Amino acid sequence: MERQEKPTAAYYLRRGKRELSTHRPEKAISSLRQAVDAIPPSCSDELSQALYWLSLALLRLDERPLAIKSLASAQKLRRRGYARRLYLRSVNEYGMPRQASPDLDDFYAFTNLQIAYYLVKKSTSRRFDSFQEKDTVLRLILDAWKQLSASGQLSGIDACEKLDIFRNIKIHYPSFGLSGSHRVIVKASFGASRTTGLMAGSIARSMTKSSADRCPCGSGLPYGQCCGRVKHLKEL
Repeated sequence: MERQEKPTAAYYLRRGKRELSTHRPEKAISSLRQAVDAIPPSCSDELSQALYWLSLALLRLDERPLAIKSLASAQKLRRRGYARRLYLRSVNEYGMPRQASPDLDDFYAFTNLQIAYYLVKKSTSRRFDSFQEKDTVLRLILDAWKQLSASGQLSGIDACEKLDIFRNIKIHYPSFGLSGSHRVIVKASFGASRTTGLMAGSIARSMTKSSADRCPCGSGLPYGQCCGRVKHLKEL
């Protein structure tokens, strides 16, 4: 009895592309992820190609954040070609999926940064533990966004300067903890506050420079669209 050969990365890639051509992106994703896993990092062109096709399957399923993540990796490995072109067409100045308007681009960048900041600061787990917690946090973020939008601070500045403002805004969240067997929301004051004084100025100048300059990884893209892009919550 002949020994069956172990499938190769090329086999998984061909199968994934075939499943895409027959309109089965959900099955294509499995094959293409196997192809990505099977390709060594040293084979940059082959890995870039597999990541590109994986991003197309994710786009077919409307998984835009994960598709952008795959494209971001693909275009770094191969800086000229279809992956780079599709990536630049698909992302905004924050390196996130492009929305219907610049205002929505700003809103999603602000929201993702604030939620990510909240989840990272949690000591137990980087996720929401209840619907009440998620609802309260999102309401506070939306309230802070409304205050920021009404303040006029975002008028006439570019995405790099907006990012500086977004990152310096600190929202005061309630404490979510355990009391016996019941989860209790402890009331707390909330609002948006800005870092003030010389420290805020120095932070803003350094972050603006790093966001606007070419990325130090050598991709040729602005830092804000490359290694410094705002990551969607699905990527955390």
